[in-house]
Formats: sequence, structure tokens, C-alpha cells
Amino acid sequence: MRIILISHSNMAVGMKDTLNMIVGDDKNIVAYAAYINGSTAEITKVKKMVEESSDEQFIILTDLLGGSVNNEMIQLLKNNNNVKLITGMNLPLAMQLQLKSQTVERISDNDLKSIIADSREALTDINELLKEERMSVNDQIL
Repeated sequence: MRIILISHSNMAVGMKDTLNMIVGDDKNIVAYAAYINGSTAEITKVKKMVEESSDEQFIILTDLLGGSVNNEMIQLLKNNNNVKLITGMNLPLAMQLQLKSQTVERISDNDLKSIIADSREALTDINELLKEERMSVNDQIL
């Protein structure tokens, strides 16, 4: 199994660097910065990698639904049943996928749904969270 992070500019590369620092380097996770100076070379690399390894599972994370990177990756879904495409990538999502990939050869659809749900929960308005905590302690402001 391989996890591919691909984004406009350097977001994916930065996320990979952060994963390396927190979880450790994993050769099965690669990151690509697309469209730097208008280049589509990274898009081509990902497509070629997927098409040449039809027996391997690929989980591709993109940055933005409807963005050009995601739209290009959608094209892979037409002829490659080994691809799972997730958009709106964030660090908790990438971390959970990396950790899960270290224990299984393939990530099931149910595991993927669970990981996505967990990563959504990581998106939190801290101001609101603090307000709720303050009000729950005897309705007093801390």
C-alpha cells in the first residue's frame, strides 16, 4: 500500500515533513507539490505510478475538492480500482492513515470511513470548546 499526498504548491511536501517528524519516515508515503511554476510533471508522476502498479492499493490525499489537483486525480478512478481518493487532507488524516498502513497491507472501506470521521472531529473551534468547558464547571467562568 502506498499513500500519496499531492497538493497545489508545497502543502503536501510540508505535511510529509511533519509526518516524518511526528510519526517517522515511511517510504510508502510520498508527497508531491503540483503546479509549481505551472508544471504538471508531478501529476504525470502520480498517474504513472498508479498505472504501473495495478496490484497495489493507493490512497491519494488531495488538498481541495474541485481543485485542479483533485480533478486530475479523479481521472485515475476511471480505470484503477486500486485507488482511494480523499480530498480535504489534514494532518490527523495523514497520521492515522500512516499508522494504519503500518499494521495492514490494505485499508478497508470501513477503516477508511472511520479514519475520515476521526479526522473531521480534529477540526475544532477552540474558542467554542473553551466556552463550553468554562460553562460546564459550575457555570462559572474560569
